[in-house]
Amino acid sequence: MQSANDPNGKRPMQDSWKDLTIWDATDEFEISETEEGTQGMFVRGQLHEGVEDFNYEDLDERDVMTMKFNIENEAEAYYVMLGRATGFSVRKSYKLKDLETGWVRYRQWVCSRQGLRDKKHIQRKDRQREPKAVTKVDCKAYFKVRLSGEEDKYVVSNIVMRHNHKLASPTSTKFLKSHRHISEADYAQAHVLRRVGMKTSQIMKLFVLQCGGYNNVPFTIKDLYNKMNSERMEEIADGDAEGAFAYLFGKKDVDPNLYFNFTVDSERRLSRLFWSDSKSREDYRCFGDVIVFDSTYNTNKYLHPLVVMCGINNHFSTSIFACSTVREEDEGAYEWVLNTFLEAMDGKKPISVVTDGAPQMRKAIKKCLPNMKHRLCCWHLNQNLNSHVGNKDFRVGFKDCMYNNCCIDKFEAKWAKLVCSFNMENNYWVKQVYRKRKRWALAYLRGYFFGGMRSTQRCERMHAMLKIYLHRELRLFETLRAFDLANAWLRHEEARMNVETKHTSLLPATETHYLEQHAVEVFTRRIFLKVRAEMRSQGLYFRYNAMDDGVQCIHFISHSYSNGELRVLYNRTSGIMSCSCLQMETVRLPCSHMFRIMVIEGMKKIPPNCIMQSWTRDARLGRSGSLQERSEVTNVNEMARYARLSSGCNTMCYYGAKTTTGYTQLLNVIDIQTAEMKTLSLEESIATGSSSQAHRKGDASGKVGIGDPHANRLRGDKRT
Repeated sequence: MQSANDPNGKRPMQDSWKDLTIWDATDEFEISETEEGTQGMFVRGQLHEGVEDFNYEDLDERDVMTMKFNIENEAEAYYVMLGRATGFSVRKSYKLKDLETGWVRYRQWVCSRQGLRDKKHIQRKDRQREPKAVTKVDCKAYFKVRLSGEEDKYVVSNIVMRHNHKLASPTSTKFLKSHRHISEADYAQAHVLRRVGMKTSQIMKLFVLQCGGYNNVPFTIKDLYNKMNSERMEEIADGDAEGAFAYLFGKKDVDPNLYFNFTVDSERRLSRLFWSDSKSREDYRCFGDVIVFDSTYNTNKYLHPLVVMCGINNHFSTSIFACSTVREEDEGAYEWVLNTFLEAMDGKKPISVVTDGAPQMRKAIKKCLPNMKHRLCCWHLNQNLNSHVGNKDFRVGFKDCMYNNCCIDKFEAKWAKLVCSFNMENNYWVKQVYRKRKRWALAYLRGYFFGGMRSTQRCERMHAMLKIYLHRELRLFETLRAFDLANAWLRHEEARMNVETKHTSLLPATETHYLEQHAVEVFTRRIFLKVRAEMRSQGLYFRYNAMDDGVQCIHFISHSYSNGELRVLYNRTSGIMSCSCLQMETVRLPCSHMFRIMVIEGMKKIPPNCIMQSWTRDARLGRSGSLQERSEVTNVNEMARYARLSSGCNTMCYYGAKTTTGYTQLLNVIDIQTAEMKTLSLEESIATGSSSQAHRKGDASGKVGIGDPHANRLRGDKRT
């Protein structure tokens, strides 16, 4: 700021402060650093010389008394800036409004150390905890403005600049309350990072890295914690349950086929909640023959278990069909979840289910789905085996009994020999697990379709992914939002694998070229790799006998290095092929024995009965008829736009920071465009009558009149 009379010198101190106009004071105070590292201030979008360039010791009360401000906030911004430059914090004092017009006639700000703590709080003897540190020392410094009717501006009516305490040093002022501020842009970035699972402490470290050190971050980690918590409280001002339902109603506006249901307790508090969107319902229609029914814990502040029903899609990856939260893990709760699940899926029942062995879950399945084949999770069985049986050799034998693809008689003989050899006849756990053998031994389960799933580890891996987004601090509506984000990642992976299958190809890797080429054309990439492994193994088998009547042929084959006979039946008229190993019935993929016979028969294509549509590229074709076509709404919301703009600016900022000229030019562009965007945002808000806060709350309907759930006690994962 140079004088017109003295181009090489500065204006007199008095004049420079008199003509000062604070930049955009209606929104927030912008204090930044210049290139030389000195404190600077934004004035009408331009960076003026740093406030440290002014000699505040020469600035007296008479200089300030000549100042005028267009609005009240400009006066506040000036006093805050003065406090930062000289080393004190500012606090609002009183204001006097005109009762007729509502205008503020008088406004006063004081030093934050004004006043004294009440004596009764100092002398009280029943204190239960350490009192807060004393900050008030009866400082008399203050700044007062009044509205001048003649000029229609705020003029300084009085100011006291002398303090009765030591002022903070320039490096310490950033810790004073009035000089700590989280801008809307900073909070928007923190909010996005929090949504993807980053902890508040990690977000703070990111700000430190972006700003070049803690000294350049205009707030503390406590400020960030408080800001994020206060915003969360605003989002659930009507209650957590109300916020969750507002979120679901908002989703239903975009996705009409979203299904959700709930129950309440005697106090009309939410006790159970079930939801499944249109994509999940469509996935179940296509891939819902086998479901994994499992619970995960510590995903919300109420400690209500999250019950996940999932399966596998045509890429042999996890697909979530539905989800539910329940307060109590009893038979009634699981019964309600299953009945609601069937209602959401238009009554279609799965063929089989894999669970972790919870007795309440088993009873509910037996009652709601009596004809469904139930398999216990092998991983949980192995964990229990390790904790109940110390003999390593017995463990090896137990696993052989569990995984061996043999007939029932052979299993019973092997089991009896195993138990007798290690004197386990009286072991309580061994006797208990034997009673459940029909739900874990492959000898009893082969021939029933389980899609290659024998444990809930598919669900366990999914839980590990879910817990990146879900944790004990989340409220219910945040759990719903975070769950959708995790589910979106699974669907993104499915889309990626679709592209991989359709637009890339593998080189031939077997001698069965025609069969391999047909498999490539029919199956998805992951399923094809499983089929190709069976093709490679077919060479290990040889046919030693056959019964052929010209139409139907029974081939007897055996492995080159082991005893045992396998029978492959092939009907040349119908094209139907089956094998005594029952892999086709259990996994619905052709086995190596079948491929051996295909080679012998000179077949160039896999028989149709050996191709299950759920494993093919066209798994969804014609199988989603009863559900209406899902609405694909390109709803680019505020968060998505923010993320896109942030990503787009990264490259520009990267190159702008490399040179001093680029840095200065880019700062000027940011200043100008920021002011324009704020004006545009304000005009649009006024025109539409919308509120960003209402949008964040997903306020798509009125209150449903349901209270927040009761919280459970912290408990462990009880599985058998």
